[in-house]
Amino acid sequence: MAEILQMSDAEYFADDAIDQTALKKYLISPKAYAQYVTGEHQSSPVLEFGKAAHSLILGSGPTVLVKPNRRTKEGRAEWEKLTGEHAGEDVVWVSPDDHTALQAMRSECSYFSTLPGKPEMALFADDQITGLALKGKADWLPTDPDVDGVYRIRDYKTTVKSPVDFTKSAWMYGYHIQAAFYMRLYRATGYTGPLGFEFVVQEKNPPYDWMLWRLDEDAPEIDVANQQINLALKGISWFREHMDDPLDAMASYGLDHNPQPIRFPDWKLLDLEEEIDSWR
Repeated sequence: MAEILQMSDAEYFADDAIDQTALKKYLISPKAYAQYVTGEHQSSPVLEFGKAAHSLILGSGPTVLVKPNRRTKEGRAEWEKLTGEHAGEDVVWVSPDDHTALQAMRSECSYFSTLPGKPEMALFADDQITGLALKGKADWLPTDPDVDGVYRIRDYKTTVKSPVDFTKSAWMYGYHIQAAFYMRLYRATGYTGPLGFEFVVQEKNPPYDWMLWRLDEDAPEIDVANQQINLALKGISWFREHMDDPLDAMASYGLDHNPQPIRFPDWKLLDLEEEIDSWR
């Protein structure tokens, strides 16, 4: 049986259960998985912007503050004031321009405020096949199913592209695996009704518009994702069962160094053909 808990990011990331990002790393290679599990996860302005957007849009998360310019006397004084006022808090610092954009994004997308439910809920369950401990932190768990009877777990994403192009991003970044993994965790709680997953996708540039993209549990993309998840879990389980130091062993199984043919996916070829036609 799964558990649903409300916990801080620090508590969640400290738990060594396997998350969906680790599984996607294993599907690249065992070496990529080992590096992800053992390496430090560097922050970046892009990641900090995403954390801030989640906090403001979902209404839960770190305090979002504008980072003062510490090259000026006034900026250094403001930095000292803010760090003192928020000592011990989880804080994400953003630039003045990013803060302006984030405020506009929050004004544009009030979708989550219309949904009964809870943000940032952690789910834990043991895989039924391998027994491996799994975890996921859902951006939004609704209180009840939607009006069509489907209980939809929700995830908020920002994009520099148009939300119209999200299908391509979902394929490239394995978001179908994320959806399947979270539905698997929630199914383990004993829920027996129809399940689905909804991505709330908002652009990071004006006009900061947003779209909803859905995957239901019986979609072919979810069936493929579940097969990928099972493949990764069985691989991780094999290393743990047969190797004295599984992560050290995984580090020896990297990418294939043999020459590979370049093959564009069909949608990319179609895009290129349409672009060429526009030149004529």
